Amino acid sequence: MGAPTRTIRGLMALGLAVGLVAAFVAACGSSGLGGHNGSGSSLPSGLESNLDELDSYQFQWQDTSDLSTALATDAGALQTSGIVINGPAKSYMINALGMIQVIVIGSKGWMSHDNGATWKPDTAHSADSSALLALLPYSAYGSVFDTNAAEFIAGGSENKNGIDCIHYTPSADLRVVTNMAWPHAAFRADLWVASGGNYPVSGFYGWSGTPGVQLGSWGYSFEITNVDDSGNKVAAPTT
Repeated sequence: MGAPTRTIRGLMALGLAVGLVAAFVAACGSSGLGGHNGSGSSLPSGLESNLDELDSYQFQWQDTSDLSTALATDAGALQTSGIVINGPAKSYMINALGMIQVIVIGSKGWMSHDNGATWKPDTAHSADSSALLALLPYSAYGSVFDTNAAEFIAGGSENKNGIDCIHYTPSADLRVVTNMAWPHAAFRADLWVASGGNYPVSGFYGWSGTPGVQLGSWGYSFEITNVDDSGNKVAAPTT
């Protein structure tokens, strides 16, 4: 069994919305609206891969969609959480949408549909499989933050989730072109990146539109916590 269809549909809707904004930003940039008004440096792309350099961490991510173009089953908050152990054998324990639970240790996987009361072997989820990667916090990071990396500007140092971070915020240009693309929507985006290790720690990207006027409301958010915590453990199920 692959990643839940509702998750994939939600991410597709999110990616489409962000892609439309990114295309509009690029078009306006070529007409003289691009560039940076801030004094900080731009966000480097590909930072999500640095999460693989951590020993372990816990995560939570959420895709909230109320797009008028989405199917009724895609509406609402799609929330997934879990634990990632990067070595010596990559291991994962994930609660996807409160609907399925997945445990992966190396090439072996198990799935539960009753909150861990019973488990069955699962061949679809294994370390680095596409079904598993779709459930991880960076499954949508690239399409959201990497797509607009040049338009996120580094600000001051802040502590987020107990980690010293650099706070990135959207440039004035990104705000302007987003408002031009969706004039009835309120846009907000924030990203915190660890000062040491250069990995994403927390982020939000989305907007809320006026019902019946715009596409609707949507947003993608994630949190990385308990980095390299000795309490991060994943064990094979016994039931």
